[in-house]
Amino acid sequence: MGSSSLSEDYRLCLERELRRGRAGVCGDPSLRAVLWHILVEDFDLHGALQDDALALLTDGLWGRADLAPALRGLARAFELLELAAVHLYLLPWRKEFTTIKTFSGGYVHVLKGTLSEDLLIQSFQKMGYVRRDAHRLMVAALPPARQLVQVALGCFALRLECEILGEVLAQLGTSVLPAEELLQARRSSVDVASCVAWLQQRLAREEEQPPLPCRGSPTGCQARLDLYRDVQEDEGSDEASLYGGPSPGPDSPASELACRPRFWEQSARLWGAGGGPWEPAEASSPTSGASEEEEPQPEAFSFLSLRRELLSRPGDLAPPHTPRSPEQASPPPVPEPPGYQMHTCLAPGALPALCCDTCRQLHAAHCAALPSCHPGHSLRTLRGNSQRRLWLQRAQVDALLYDSPAAGP
Repeated sequence: MGSSSLSEDYRLCLERELRRGRAGVCGDPSLRAVLWHILVEDFDLHGALQDDALALLTDGLWGRADLAPALRGLARAFELLELAAVHLYLLPWRKEFTTIKTFSGGYVHVLKGTLSEDLLIQSFQKMGYVRRDAHRLMVAALPPARQLVQVALGCFALRLECEILGEVLAQLGTSVLPAEELLQARRSSVDVASCVAWLQQRLAREEEQPPLPCRGSPTGCQARLDLYRDVQEDEGSDEASLYGGPSPGPDSPASELACRPRFWEQSARLWGAGGGPWEPAEASSPTSGASEEEEPQPEAFSFLSLRRELLSRPGDLAPPHTPRSPEQASPPPVPEPPGYQMHTCLAPGALPALCCDTCRQLHAAHCAALPSCHPGHSLRTLRGNSQRRLWLQRAQVDALLYDSPAAGP
């Protein structure tokens, strides 16, 4: 069954429920079973649905110590996104659905507490929303109905993907493992059993897992939340809804949501895999009489200081190589530059969204070359503009070091 057939079945399900007086996310058990079966056998269906599954799942699970509550939080976030798209498709004349307040309860607690701001904005842009100011997203032009159905179907598939991953963890017997290993196993498997077997072998080789930095303590969010009203209004209501009054949408299951901590509490593996939590460089301790409360301040980042640091440590950027004979005057030419490169999908000065450590290239979020990356490639999502700017600057430094004849130290 192709994506077009699934989209048509999904549309019929929504309209059938609307005739019954219910305007909400898809709850058809037969369509759910069919889509579950296809997704389990073929993860690449997400690519046909254009739901940005890999970027969203990596973003939502990155840095989580326990993946089970993180998956439940992601499922609820995808349900809320699906509901927003369904509202615009079924009830486009309702003016309250054309404006989303970014300080509303649903946006703050469910969406922003689970996914990064950049990916949330991209998801809402598919529904026709644009940012009007720091507090509002508004529909500039309503997209075609077919596009809204496609977006809602993609969010439905992402909800099911969270449940599939949850089933994998349940059969594995643990939910404390790196998110990248879970996603790599999922992409390389054709069913839940083979995914579990792959992870069991991997965990058997690694008796002790390194501690993962926690992105925050789970907090309960039992009341239904609202994308269109203020946080204060939601907190004062026992059952806040997506409407001003009772919502025709379904009751969302309660889930544990992990709040995003401060940036410096997250693992900042900005320059590659295997890094620990980021800490500012410790200054040399004074001789005596120094106050223990004083903390060294990290130096402000600059492109020149980064270039000097990379030039002073050229070995950190070079790939592993065999020792050379001292008689060799100059190393042989390398077929590929060892530094990271900007893929052609990125315009000059554009910030990258994804990094492939295998190809050593930086990509845009919707790069057409991403499907060509083998499932075994190490593909990471760059979180936030700060990290993306650092990667952009690194690629520029690499270009100076390896492409320019005058860039040698």
